[in-house]
Amino acid sequence: MHLPITHTSQELTKDLAADSYTQAEVYQLAKQDLDFFAGLALPLITEYDYPQEFKVIWEILLDLAYKPRDFSKIALGLPRGFGKTSLIKLFALYCILYTDRKFIVVVGSASTTAENIIADIADMLDEANIKVVYGDWRMGMEKDTQDTKKFGFRGRNIILKALGQGGSATRGLNIKNQRPDVMLFDDIQTRADADSEVVSKALETWMIGTAMKAASHKGCLYIFIANMYPTPWSLLRRLKTNPEWIKFIAGGILADGTSLWEALKPLTQLLTEFRNDLNSGHPEIFYSEVLNDENANVNVNIDLSCIPAYPFDNDEYSVGNFIVIDPSNDKANSDAVSIGLFQVIDGKPVVREILEGRFSPGDTIKKTLEIAVRTGTTLILIEGNAYQYSLCYWFSQVQLSMGLYEINAVPIYSGSRSKNSRILDMFKSLIAGEIVIHPSCMAQVANQIVHFNALKTNNTDGILDLLCYATRVLTEFPGLITILNPLDPSNLGSYDGVLSIEETCIF
Repeated sequence: MHLPITHTSQELTKDLAADSYTQAEVYQLAKQDLDFFAGLALPLITEYDYPQEFKVIWEILLDLAYKPRDFSKIALGLPRGFGKTSLIKLFALYCILYTDRKFIVVVGSASTTAENIIADIADMLDEANIKVVYGDWRMGMEKDTQDTKKFGFRGRNIILKALGQGGSATRGLNIKNQRPDVMLFDDIQTRADADSEVVSKALETWMIGTAMKAASHKGCLYIFIANMYPTPWSLLRRLKTNPEWIKFIAGGILADGTSLWEALKPLTQLLTEFRNDLNSGHPEIFYSEVLNDENANVNVNIDLSCIPAYPFDNDEYSVGNFIVIDPSNDKANSDAVSIGLFQVIDGKPVVREILEGRFSPGDTIKKTLEIAVRTGTTLILIEGNAYQYSLCYWFSQVQLSMGLYEINAVPIYSGSRSKNSRILDMFKSLIAGEIVIHPSCMAQVANQIVHFNALKTNNTDGILDLLCYATRVLTEFPGLITILNPLDPSNLGSYDGVLSIEETCIF
C-alpha cells in the first residue's frame, strides 16, 4: 500500500480505486479515515482494514484529543496479539500531525519498551509518504536520543518522551517549560507484576500519585491500554470499576462467536490457541489475556492441570449409556438447560456429549430424545427438584406416544447439601479419575470450572451439576444402565415430524 510519491512535495498521488488524489485530498482522507491513515504511515505493514470496534475506539480517542483543558482518562482493554500498541502509535502520530498536543509521554513496563515505541513513531514520521504530505520533521530537530525527541514541527514545539514504569524521572517532568498533555500507559503491568499484590499496588500508586500528577495544568489526555491478567491485582480490572475512567474493553471472540478481527486473527486460529492453553492446564491465560475476562481463574479449588488425561481409546467398549438433564426454571434470567450424555467405561462415568441452551420444555424433550435414539441410550435422568419434576411426566407422555418403550425417564434429586458443596466434592472426583471427561467435552467443562466461585450462589454451573450426578447414577440406577443398538429413528416421525435424527453413531 505504498504511495507513489513526488519529491517536490507539491503533489502526491495514489491509485486507489482507480482515482487520483491530490496532496490536500490525502491530508483530509488520512484525517478522517483510520484505514487510509494506517496505510499512509505504515505502507509495508498495513495489510487489513481495521474492524468496526477499533474504529469506534479511534473516534473516541480523536474526540478526546481535540478537547481543550480536559483531563479525560480512558482505559482500553484489547486482547493480546490484536495490534493494540500499533493503534496507540498511530494515535500518537495523529496527535503530532493534526492536533495542538505538544508533549506526549509514553510509559512502558520498562524504559526500553517505551523507547521502542517512540522509535517506531519516529520511523512513521520518517516514512516518505508522511514527509511528502506533512513535511520533514527532522528539519526542526533539537534533541534526538533514545528516550527523548524534541523538534519544531507544524507550528509548535513537540516533545516525545519515553519512561519506564516506576521511574523517579517522572516527578517534576518539565521540558522546555512544558508538561505532558498526553500520557500513554502501554502495558505497564507485566504478568509477574500482576501476580504480586504488593508490586501491583505500588505500581498503581506510582501511576496515580506520581506519573499522572506530572501532567500539564492546561489539560492532559490519559490513555491506559492493556489486557486483563487472571489475578485480583490486574490494573485493567481495577480501572474498569473506577467511574472516573472511560472504559472500552473487548475480547478476541465476540458475543456472537466471531473474531474481533477475523482478517488478522481468524476464529479457527483463536480456537487452536485456546485448545493449546487448555491442554497445557492454563485456560485462564486465554480467558484473561485474549478474551479480557476479568473473572478468569476465580476458581482456586481445582487446578485443571491435575485432572488426569483421558485414559481410554476412542473405540473402548461402553457397557451402558445414560443422559442427565439439568433443566432451567421459568425465569427470564435462569441458567441454560444442560444435557449430558455419559458412557460407562471400566466402571467410570465418561461425559461424552454436552448440549446447552435456553430450551423450552418441549425442545428439551426433543433434543434429549434425538441423542437417546442416535446412541441407543435407554436411561434418562432429570433433576427432579421443585417444579422440574413435571418434566419427567411430560417426557414419559411424549416418549410413550412415540412408541419408545425402551426408554426410562426418571427423576434424580440433589439432596439436602448445597450445590456448591456437591461441586467441590465433584472436583475431588475429577482429580481422582473417578469421573472422566472426553477431550471433545473438555472445553465446555473447563469453561465452567475456571469461572466457578464457591463463595457465590449464582454461578453458571449446569454442566458441573451434571457431573455431580454421574457417580450417583452408577450406584442408584445400576439395573437401568444399558446400551442398545441405535433405536429406530422412524419412531420419532410421530412427533410432528420435527425431530432431525442423524443416522450415524458418534462413537
